[in-house]
Formats: sequence, structure tokens, C-alpha cells
Amino acid sequence: MKPGKPSAGRPRQSNFELLRLLSMLAIVLGHMFTEGRLLAYAQGPVLYISTWLGCGARLATNLFVLLGAWFLVEATRPGTSAFAPGRRWWRLHFEVLCWTVPLTLVALAMGARPSPMDTAQSFLPYLGRPLWFASAWLSLLLLVPFLRHALALDRRQLGALVAVGGVVLVGNSTLADLREGYLTDIGWFLYLYLLVGWLRLHAPAWLRRIPGPAALAGGLALYAAMVLPEAWARANLDLHPTMAPAVHHLADWYLADIKSLPNALAALGIFGFFVKLDLGCIRWLNAAARPAFAVYVAHQVPAFWPLLWTRLVHCPAWRGRPWTPLAAIGVALSLYVAIALLETARRRWLEPFWLRSRPFATLAHALDRFVGAS
Repeated sequence: MKPGKPSAGRPRQSNFELLRLLSMLAIVLGHMFTEGRLLAYAQGPVLYISTWLGCGARLATNLFVLLGAWFLVEATRPGTSAFAPGRRWWRLHFEVLCWTVPLTLVALAMGARPSPMDTAQSFLPYLGRPLWFASAWLSLLLLVPFLRHALALDRRQLGALVAVGGVVLVGNSTLADLREGYLTDIGWFLYLYLLVGWLRLHAPAWLRRIPGPAALAGGLALYAAMVLPEAWARANLDLHPTMAPAVHHLADWYLADIKSLPNALAALGIFGFFVKLDLGCIRWLNAAARPAFAVYVAHQVPAFWPLLWTRLVHCPAWRGRPWTPLAAIGVALSLYVAIALLETARRRWLEPFWLRSRPFATLAHALDRFVGAS
């Protein structure tokens, strides 16, 4: 498949769905190693493997946003009809609530005592940043009907807009630690939509000529350039009490901030490889990747995830073991499969009632009218 070639009306190409699947597995692994404190107890060679597996969640998030932006640009590029976010927005909102509410009740039934804020965030997932990716993505959908007009700018104007945005967002995030905050999240999502729009519509010839394997090698090399210093610093905090903390701070900062230059460039390199990868349409792979968003939501419900890592996955029982990385991969795959099966059942038996209901139609139409899409 040629980069930038429309694929509307056809099943999605499986190169993108493979990236969606791998990105979500990397996100789950990253949360397991950090929230489950597997990385904190790793030692020796296992530390380097654990750091590689456990520090890629934010890079994978960048890939997930780039992937979503790729299809958003396809639906909103110049010449397409007005983008109506109503049905998509309320369907995704319903999906979020179908996971946050039941899992919060399960956590309470299991004896969990989440804070009042964690409980409230499970029922109102936009209160604070409990599910920051979901809230930022749904906010992007609301803004795309207005932002899409920027894609109609000519090559020079859109390129200048992307360049200025890159200096403001990437430059500042590379020179100062600006990791957290809803406005930071949504600003970056908006920027990636414009960046992907420029790449799809006006990417220069030299950029299109970069071979996919070379782009992948560059992306992985940049990731290694962040991971290896982070692993070294963790292993040498006692031996180098001055240098190791400084190296740890910088490496952890770039790994955790999706807007930092090394993180963004690594994601673009890996994404470029998958754009040029031609797998055709593999239906089982597409079906396996479809529940990825639900996997993200389910394993990050504020009231539930502490129980997930401690009482269901039992991370404390296998911290610091030599086989921890292999076990973590197996657990991440099992967790993905379990949530995917439940999500497939939800889509088949529960979601149709919502999509055919009068409240859904009314809310979707009202939202489309509000953003001027109908």
C-alpha cells in the first residue's frame, strides 16, 4: 500500500492493525512494570530487558495517536464531506463507561478502598486525568470539525504551521520537563493530527523515499538511546550517586514525555515502517486489534488497576525473578485476550441496543449540530 493512498470503503490494511495490537501490548507491559513495580526490583541483565519492556508505554501511546490521526486525516482531508463526530463520540464514550463503571463496582466488591476521587473518576472519567488518553482523544474528535480546515492550507502554509507547532511543543518539552496536564495532552494530540495531515498531503519526496526498514532501525535506535542510559542509571545509583540520578532524570523524562524530541522521532520512525509495510488484509489480525482501545480503558480504571496488579496478576510474587520479563509478556498477552473477548461480547450483545436507541440518536445529532456538522 502506498503511503497516503486512500483506503475508504475497504477493510483496513493489517499493517496498521498489527501496529495497533503491538502498541497496546507495549502500553500494558509498561504499566505492569511501573504500576506493578516489577521494574523497581529488577537487577543485573534482567534490569536491561525489563527497562526495554517497561519504559515503552509512552512511545507506544505516540504510535497509537499517530495511527488514529492517520485515519482521521483520511476522513477529513480536503474534498471529503463534513466530519460528523456525534456517533463516533457517543459510541466511544459508552465504551469507556461500560468498562469504568463495572470494574469500579468489582473493585469495591473485592474490598478495595479507593479514594473518593478515584471512585468519582471511574464514573466521570473526564474528572482529572484518570484515563488521559481516552479523554484527550475524545476531545480531539470534538475539535477536528474545526481543525480540519487547516488541512486545506497550501503546502507552504501547512508546513509552516507544523514547523511552528513543533518548535513550541517539541522544543519546549525537550528543554523543560512538561509531562503532565490535560491541556498538554490535548495540545499534542491536535499537533499530531496536523503533522499527519502534512505528511499525508505534502510530505517531501526525500521523506517518502526513506526505506521502511531504515525508518524502523532509526526509531528503535532512538528508543535504545533512551532506554540504555535509563537502565545503566538504575543499576548504578549507589556506585555513581551524582551522575546516575542525573542520567536517570533525563532518560526518564524523555521516555515519559511523548512530546520530547527523541520520543517523537522514535515514534515517527517506527510508524513510517508500518505505513510502508504491506500485509494486505488479514481478517483475524484486524479482529484481534479491534478491542485495543477497550484494553487500554479496562486496565487503567483508577479504582481497579491496583487490584489488577497486586491481587489478580500477583506482581509482588514474581518481582526480582530472572524470568520476570518472560512472565510479564505472557501476562500481557493473556490480559489482552481476556479483555478482548469480553469487549467482543459487549460489542455483539450490548452495544447494538445503545446504537439503536433514541437517546443515542438524539445525543449524536445534537453534537453534530453543535459543531456545525449537520
